[in-house]
Amino acid sequence: MVSYRKSIVLSLLFLILSVTLFGNNVIGPGKGFKISVFNHPELSGEFFVHEDGYLYLPLIDTVYVNGLSFLDARERIINRYRQYLKSPNIIVIPSFRVSVLGEVKKPGIYNISGFESVSDIIALAGGVTDKANPGGVRILRDGRVIAKVNIFRENSEDLKSKGITILPRDIIVVPRKFLPTLQEWSILISTALTVATIVNLIINMRR
Repeated sequence: MVSYRKSIVLSLLFLILSVTLFGNNVIGPGKGFKISVFNHPELSGEFFVHEDGYLYLPLIDTVYVNGLSFLDARERIINRYRQYLKSPNIIVIPSFRVSVLGEVKKPGIYNISGFESVSDIIALAGGVTDKANPGGVRILRDGRVIAKVNIFRENSEDLKSKGITILPRDIIVVPRKFLPTLQEWSILISTALTVATIVNLIINMRR
């Protein structure tokens, strides 16, 4: 019972934040929703709008949401479920895709809700590699850098205070640090010593 209440409270907090950040955003192909239907895990999950403007959902089949605001789309989804379920407890929050590239262990496209910090999103990609420069992470939007982030120092609240929010199709790039890693230093030193040895041998052979 306690865990259920806790999940409801967290879901409501997410919903309030969703309305604040995305309430008037226009829904279109590629945008998504994370839908939680209490006591119906088979109906819950992440669903994305297809090119035809429809959401394809379990039980209720299709819901046309193209061109609607998030609030209107949410209301339409819940109303459709009410036709099939008695007094359903449904939480609908945004879900969208961002790309994480560069020096991370699993570069790729990831689904987020929009409330994660940059470091949270990078963690989805397996975290940074030992070659990464965590202090120079870039956020790209429409081909340009909109922010430079030190993931060890800044969180999502710091970004929001600067007027920066992660949006659909943003790209997070973790650059490679300029200085070589310890392993690379070892290889460089070993290579340099090998070259020096060969040069000395050649010089000695010519004497």
